[in-house]
Amino acid sequence: YALINQGLGLAGFKEIFWLEWIHRQWGRLIGLVFLGGLVWFWVRGRIPAGYKPRLLGLLALGGLQGAIGWYMVASGFEADRTAVSPYRLVIHLGLALLIYAALLWTALNLLRPAGAAPEAARPVRRMVKATVWVVAATMLAGGFVAGIRAGFAYNTFPLMDGALVPAGYLDLAPWWRNLTANIAAVQFNHRILASLAMLMAAGCVWAAFRRLPAGPVRRAVLGLGAAVALQYALGVVTLLHVVPVSLGTAHQAVAVLVLTAALLALHALRPPPRTA
Repeated sequence: YALINQGLGLAGFKEIFWLEWIHRQWGRLIGLVFLGGLVWFWVRGRIPAGYKPRLLGLLALGGLQGAIGWYMVASGFEADRTAVSPYRLVIHLGLALLIYAALLWTALNLLRPAGAAPEAARPVRRMVKATVWVVAATMLAGGFVAGIRAGFAYNTFPLMDGALVPAGYLDLAPWWRNLTANIAAVQFNHRILASLAMLMAAGCVWAAFRRLPAGPVRRAVLGLGAAVALQYALGVVTLLHVVPVSLGTAHQAVAVLVLTAALLALHALRPPPRTA
C-alpha cells in the first residue's frame, strides 16, 4: 500500500477484489463441472475404453493448478515484494496452457479418432510440430514479460532503444538471471521467439501449399499461419501503445487462439492408422 497503492479507496479495492474473486470461483467451478461430468459418465459406463486414466490425470492436473495458484499468490506477501513471483506466475501460466492443450487434444481424439493426412503431409507435420514448441516457448517467455512488467519499457519496434540488441542485455550476474529478471533481455527474447514462430508458421503455410491438396488438412495449417500473423501484429500494437489493459488482455487471448490453431493443425496432420 505504501509503495504503489497510497490513497486506494473502497472503490479501487473492490476492482481488485472482484477480479481476484471471480478468477478463483471460476477455477473452482471448472473443477466441479469436470468432476461432476466424470462421475456421471463413469457411473453410466459412457467413458470410452482407455480414457479413464487420462480423465483422472486431467482432474489431478486441475487440482494441482489450484494449489499452484495459491502458491503463486502467497509469494506476493513476502516482505520485499509488491507483486507475485514471476517464476511462480510462469509455472501457473504454463500449467494452465498444458491443461488446455490436453483437454483440446482429448476432445479432438474423441471427435476424430483416426488420422487421415496423406503421406506427403509428413514433412509438414514435422514443421508444424517444431512450430508448436516454439509457440509454447514464446508464450512462456511472454509470462516473464508480464511478470516483471517488461512490456512498459522499450516501446518501439523493431529496434529497442535504437539498437537491434538492447544495451544491458547481460547486465545481471550470473548470466542466466538475465533470461528471467532483466527487462531488456526478457523483452528481447520474447521478440526473437515471436519472430521465429512467425517465420516457422510462414514456412508451414508454404509447405502446405506445396505438398497438401486443397481440403481441411491444408486449411488447418493455413489457420495456424493466420493466427500467428494476427498475434504478431497484435503484439507489436500492444507494445507501441505501452500495454493498455484492453490490448494486453487481447494479446493473451489470441495467444490461446494460436495454441488452439497449432494443435488443430497438428491433429489434422496425423497419418492414417497402419494396417496389418
